[in-house]
Amino acid sequence: MSEPGASREEERRVEELLRVNAELAAEVRRLVLGHAGAPRGSAMTTARRVAALLDENAALSAALEETRVGLAAMEASRDELAAQNQELLGEIAKLRSGYTGILRRLRARLRGSRA
Repeated sequence: MSEPGASREEERRVEELLRVNAELAAEVRRLVLGHAGAPRGSAMTTARRVAALLDENAALSAALEETRVGLAAMEASRDELAAQNQELLGEIAKLRSGYTGILRRLRARLRGSRA
């Protein structure tokens, strides 16, 4: 179910996270060694960042639940269609079999040859 575009996007995001992680590790080393004066400021405070992540998590959870409901509905519909398909196959077999089935096919063949 995974799409090629989605995996490329995920790979890009992983690469970005690895790059940022390496930058932060280098900054921490500089701070520990005393080569840097003060840690760099953040555009977003930790509390706001956590709140944003929680909101994103809630939105993604809702989207996941919506997708699960849609999937369940599709599975039910697929099962109904499969049962209907089996019924129709039985009807076709019944119509083709026996003496009346032979007559029906012969009549259809004769009508087709006149046209």
